[in-house]
Amino acid sequence: MASERFLSVEQCWSVLQSAENDVLKHIVNLMMDWRYIREMTREQELLLVYFLEALVMLCFLQEPEVVKKMTVSDWLQRTDIEGNGERVLVGVNECNAFFVLTKEEETWFDVYYSYLRSVMIERRHKRCSSDEAEKFFMYSSGNPVDNPSEDLKKLHDEYHLPSVSTDMVRSSVHTAVYKLHLTDDEKLSSPADAPEPKWMNPNIAFCLLKMSHPVTLQATPPAKAARVQISRKFESSCLSLWCVTQRKLRERLVLDTFGPRQPSESKVHSWIERQGWMANVPDAAEVMKDWKPPQSIQAPTDSQSIRRMSRRQCWKGLQLMDREGKGLRVVTSRPFARGEVICDFHGRLISREEGLEIHQNNQTQAGHLFFFTSRNGQDMCLDAHEERCHCHPNKTTFGRQIKHSVQRANLSPRLHFVEDEPVILFMATRDIQTGEEICYDYGDNRRSYAGDGLDLTLS
Repeated sequence: MASERFLSVEQCWSVLQSAENDVLKHIVNLMMDWRYIREMTREQELLLVYFLEALVMLCFLQEPEVVKKMTVSDWLQRTDIEGNGERVLVGVNECNAFFVLTKEEETWFDVYYSYLRSVMIERRHKRCSSDEAEKFFMYSSGNPVDNPSEDLKKLHDEYHLPSVSTDMVRSSVHTAVYKLHLTDDEKLSSPADAPEPKWMNPNIAFCLLKMSHPVTLQATPPAKAARVQISRKFESSCLSLWCVTQRKLRERLVLDTFGPRQPSESKVHSWIERQGWMANVPDAAEVMKDWKPPQSIQAPTDSQSIRRMSRRQCWKGLQLMDREGKGLRVVTSRPFARGEVICDFHGRLISREEGLEIHQNNQTQAGHLFFFTSRNGQDMCLDAHEERCHCHPNKTTFGRQIKHSVQRANLSPRLHFVEDEPVILFMATRDIQTGEEICYDYGDNRRSYAGDGLDLTLS
């Protein structure tokens, strides 16, 4: 193991050089005729997948987690980063990671995506979940890649080479650059005196820049002199990657601040202005355009805006409509994204026994009583059988009006707690369009409204 620490960058990349010709042969054949895939063996398919994984980890210096979490959406949203269109930027949103591809490398990835990946998914015996089907890297079995480090080892074994990790490559790169800039007096030479190593690329240059100038929310972009010290050729790409990374960090902060319910553009704009950022400022309109409920927030009730709307019963984006004489229905007045909080079920907290008594004596409509089990195992009920509650006498709350549907259900109730008080939130299970009625499944035989309690997801 000790000798592996001193491998040169070229030695670290030897597996890529060994596999490239074999992989390119398959890529060229697929580009000429997609039916070539029928001639490929599973081993040849996996070779192509392992090679692309290795490229991301070894050449682009990304963590294995980036390979696992890269999605189809990440790939489709790649963008040109230079005016001449010679390079493209790929961002893996869940990891807040970015890497740069040449046009040739982009072609390799796109051939895999366009020809090979869909065939792999079709082979899967069990239907993919929506999250699994969204993963970019797949095995020939149709399952998402789940162990990139092991795949990298298999690629090395295939070519009888010692295994190399991302950390080893980074160490080799850092050592090589350090030696490159040292004079006899062990002082950094001027950038003009330092030759550009052949293995330098935008991803390596950016990785080195982050070591000396970490990307944080409040940091200022590194000066040109600092970027040139690392790479004259790729200093502009370094700046682009650094700024994009910081902007994504700031956009994520916006999402976490407002929680899993879409804010208005004016609120986002005002909040961004209050941060005092002078450069590299996120655009409120762009944030809203690509808005999705954040995944990093611990619970929806951690969001102050969610708590405020629940406390005041001021859920926007919803309206009550009487459709075809079938009574009031809750209908959206704006689009909602999958995972977004729609509203809550607001009612008086009572025991299960009290709820059953109200149900029997008043012939309460299904949907006006919500039975559930509390955090300490007690059977409880939220009572909304009266049209107006004592805490909001001038409002008709939305939760009690949401109808039952198995086929058209687009909401799922989730149980949360705020200072030990239960809060039942309705989350969108898919994207919901403007003017669509919102419904959820009351449970098997509507058990939730016979006092047995719905099997809620407890957060």
